[in-house]
Amino acid sequence: MKHKIKIVMRRWLARVLHATGLRAAFRGSRQGIPVLMFHCVGSPASTDYLPGHMKISEGKLRKLLALLARSGYSTRTVSDVLADLEGEALPADRVALTFDDGYRDNHDVLLPILQEQGATATIYVQTGPMKGRLNWLHHYFWVLHAQGPHALAELLAQQLGKEHQRADLRSLPPDPTAAEYEMKRFLKYEVTPEDRDRVLARIFSDLGGDDAELARAVYLGPDECRALDKAGVELGAHTVNHLILSSLDATRQRLEIEGSLRDLESWLGHGVQTFAYPYGRTWDFNEATLQILAELGFRGALTAMPGLNDRGTPRFELRRLAVNEDSDLADVMCEVDGVFAWFARRGLNLAV
Repeated sequence: MKHKIKIVMRRWLARVLHATGLRAAFRGSRQGIPVLMFHCVGSPASTDYLPGHMKISEGKLRKLLALLARSGYSTRTVSDVLADLEGEALPADRVALTFDDGYRDNHDVLLPILQEQGATATIYVQTGPMKGRLNWLHHYFWVLHAQGPHALAELLAQQLGKEHQRADLRSLPPDPTAAEYEMKRFLKYEVTPEDRDRVLARIFSDLGGDDAELARAVYLGPDECRALDKAGVELGAHTVNHLILSSLDATRQRLEIEGSLRDLESWLGHGVQTFAYPYGRTWDFNEATLQILAELGFRGALTAMPGLNDRGTPRFELRRLAVNEDSDLADVMCEVDGVFAWFARRGLNLAV
């Protein structure tokens, strides 16, 4: 009940402040720079199988960029934000846009929008798909789209070896959305990566999926990466195979991180400065990850934890605000202006 009340309060406050223009009054006391997080842009048929929370339409993105511009904001890359955090005073008119994973629509759809709006962004590229390899999450989403959560759960239960795993999969909530959430959490944290990857790859293949074909349709290639770079869009590393780094030993973590770094450097012909953690929660990386990033010379790294970034924010634990097609733009603009952070400093935490 408290959570629902908080959601209602937050929504009402955001819409009132946005409609009246009063949200702008909070910007002068904003204590940090916002970084927004996206994934796919537009609706190419190749990404139909990906979930809605990973997408934003062209129209909604244009509307958000127009709102930012009218509010006096200029977009920056993550490297620019890192430079701002080292400056004498935090600029009040900065916002960074980031797009994770390296989808082809970031070149075909996003780039023209950025150019027409005079905006820029940082795109975090996992490089394994450029070599025809998809990670387990794409197998999962593809089969989920084709079969639905309960049918997929039964296919998984038939091929996993432990009785308690089969029982968990066969007792998912009846609501499809809740079932999907629980199954994804189960696959991320309750199954060994080897078992999960093997079983999902087999189901994907049995249903007619082809890694190389899907990867070519969905992901950027080296040529598109070079075109984005030439257009002034920053590219950052995002591992080779989008694995949960904290589930790997230090040697495998280094292979994932350094592999994506070297791939990008070879394609672009210059260094890469920033990194984004797959999944991005604080439990998805560890001290070994931070040490590897520092040793490889990265300037900063991004989580998926919400909040603004100030001088006290660890440079390898930068925060981001997730935005997708279902996001309320009044809410997003209040986050960017620091409205909710202002109330939190005064004891009213409206984070949801």
